[in-house]
Amino acid sequence: MALSLRIVQKLPKADLHSHIDGSIPFRELSRIARENHREIMTRRGSVLANAGAFFDFVTGEGYHTFLSEILDRFYPILGLMQTEETIREVGRTYVNELKKDGIIYAEGRFAPHYHTVEGMTQADVIESMLEGLKAGSEETGVHANLIVAFGREVGIGLAEEVVSQALRYEGRGVVGIDIGGKEAGNPPERFQSAFKLTFDSRLRRTAHAGEDAGSVDQSLRNIRNSIMLLRADRIGHAVNLASDRALMSLVVERGVALEMNPVSNLTLHHIRSLRELGLDLLLSSGAAVCVNSDDPALWPNGSLSENFVAVCDAYNFGLEEVDALASNSFSSAFASHEEKEVMREEYKRVSSRLKS
Repeated sequence: MALSLRIVQKLPKADLHSHIDGSIPFRELSRIARENHREIMTRRGSVLANAGAFFDFVTGEGYHTFLSEILDRFYPILGLMQTEETIREVGRTYVNELKKDGIIYAEGRFAPHYHTVEGMTQADVIESMLEGLKAGSEETGVHANLIVAFGREVGIGLAEEVVSQALRYEGRGVVGIDIGGKEAGNPPERFQSAFKLTFDSRLRRTAHAGEDAGSVDQSLRNIRNSIMLLRADRIGHAVNLASDRALMSLVVERGVALEMNPVSNLTLHHIRSLRELGLDLLLSSGAAVCVNSDDPALWPNGSLSENFVAVCDAYNFGLEEVDALASNSFSSAFASHEEKEVMREEYKRVSSRLKS
């Protein structure tokens, strides 16, 4: 059975690694700006009046410099998201976009410290986003939890403050913390004290590691230290993991899930082909491999369904492998046991109908 985009879109899916601010199409950003009497502009004050201007700025001289210039590239979106109203509407819109792609559960992540320029506190920012996610969930039936993140460029004091704020909303929609941004020069051990704040809590931990560390050795070291020192329950990207069998064994032994982002990695030039990720080897090793979208609105073919199709084309995967990838997403979610069972049953119901 050929796995077309139409078929994959119909399958109920979970997206465990999507950045909320990178998931809003320009048409919706433009609408939100218009409704709130704001403009989408660069850090230098240039107005991006249409989709062409927006994407010319986001891509810059090419996606290969995206992470090194990430705060500038995201500024048009972050600059919009500086009020309670715009943040709520971005959250609501995020969930509505999930629904269009057949996603029934997501853990959207964003960094509240980027949204305090105009006077909001981090608590204001988190509460506004939770209100937006709830509104979107009530409209669509899609359940979206929040992962609170911080960027690697911040000092340890601000990192600890972000985590402390996340802990205030434990059990109230915030399910985990994350660290993102450029890895080179910012290894995970630098932020151990911030992650340690969650060790006695119910918040779960994920970490971007092995995305853009500067070398394969440093990439593997960052993955290992995120597991050993940050106690990461999941690793985002893990681009070079399949090259190290000992580290793969550690991942399986510790039950660490892998938030793979294949189209993102290819677009941002972290790999030359999807097969470099070794997803077949990781799956056969028993690793909990999940497919995710990352920033689906910022590059072509970025949706979760398109990621699944790209992986199936690259590895000659069929429904059996898609079933395994989807099951891993449900099992690895920072959701309750009951919620996971509901996801599995919904997937089973729809996939059985498609197979018949």
